[in-house]
Amino acid sequence: MRRIFLFTLMICLLLFALNACDTAQSAHARVSQWHNHVAAPALLLGSSTGEWPMFGYNPAHTSYVDQSVQARGVPQHLLWSQRLKPIFSSAVAGAGLLYIASSDGYLYALKEATGSVLWRVDLGDHLTDATPALQGQVLFVAVNSTQVEALNALTGQPYWRFETNEKIQAAPLVIGNKLLVASRTALWCLDTSSGRLLWKFHRGAVGWPTTASPTVAGTLVYLGLGSMSQLWAVNLNTGQLVWSFDTGDRITSTAVVGKDSVYVATWHGLVIALNRLTGVALWSYALNSKRPTQSVIDGIGGNLALAQGRLYVGDYRGILLCLDAQHGKMLWRFATGAQILATPVISAGLVYVGSGDGNFYALDVRTGRPTWYYATGEIRSSATLAYGHLYIGSVNGSMYAFGQAA
Repeated sequence: MRRIFLFTLMICLLLFALNACDTAQSAHARVSQWHNHVAAPALLLGSSTGEWPMFGYNPAHTSYVDQSVQARGVPQHLLWSQRLKPIFSSAVAGAGLLYIASSDGYLYALKEATGSVLWRVDLGDHLTDATPALQGQVLFVAVNSTQVEALNALTGQPYWRFETNEKIQAAPLVIGNKLLVASRTALWCLDTSSGRLLWKFHRGAVGWPTTASPTVAGTLVYLGLGSMSQLWAVNLNTGQLVWSFDTGDRITSTAVVGKDSVYVATWHGLVIALNRLTGVALWSYALNSKRPTQSVIDGIGGNLALAQGRLYVGDYRGILLCLDAQHGKMLWRFATGAQILATPVISAGLVYVGSGDGNFYALDVRTGRPTWYYATGEIRSSATLAYGHLYIGSVNGSMYAFGQAA
């Protein structure tokens, strides 16, 4: 009887020990996953010349790289390609690396010179549009659908994580010590070092997740939220509303800012220019105004680009339009074979854009005529221009790098 008692006692102690071990491991996993670590300010010292740290290249989202950074056009010379899974997000580049999310649910860090994988992290969701933002050696990206995480850009190790409890689909934006994140109905401003909430701008609409990234010029942040038709301008330091403008249509595109104007495009093909300080309308251009009896309505699913007084935007019919940014008059148009969802990139007299027809194009900014094109497979994401190279992700799962041969 004593032997049975001792045996039972030993089994109980063993089960207790195993349970305690599992509990300790689970607790450790939770601590590792949720405990916030501060990213040292020295790691957040900004980006170097020649990098592409965020969607649209800069806080104004112009997607324009001037000739002091990129003096020559990128030639039709393939440097490397890397096979991943289908790519719908756009890449950012810095610290000698290219960061891209794939539909397999991973964020990859590729060596920009060779395309080889340095590290990858699981985003916790098969996000198809988790475009990150880079500040110095810290990378910010949406994870688990509703959270934003700060990672070590060189290793992929996490610093901190912030929960919004809403779907995050738009690319985050870093400006100084502030990280701006748009969720379904809110714009969140976080401290880049700690992830601490600084302020929140909320509008209680429901509907589609926000697809437009925040845009910043001076002390104003411009944003369209969810499936609403308003463009909001809020104070960068306080989150207080400065002005709003109702476009009358769902805003799908990220706003682009010039010297005195802010530009935005809508779902059904309206491009609008506003005074960036007051929100007063300056002009509008409608893709459908000339064809009132058409059965198919043209629209805009991508984003605008702005360079040297010209706006560039692609539409669902596969046409890239070039507009005079001051007056809203069309200067030229180039027809591809399928919808354009990618944001154009402009540099050294060329505009680069991918199409759903399976080609990536380099067009002359003056005429809209192609100087070269390359069969990449269908493209829905935007190109990245960094280190003198063009990087393009394709729906076929390949990441391509173009540049001058060594």
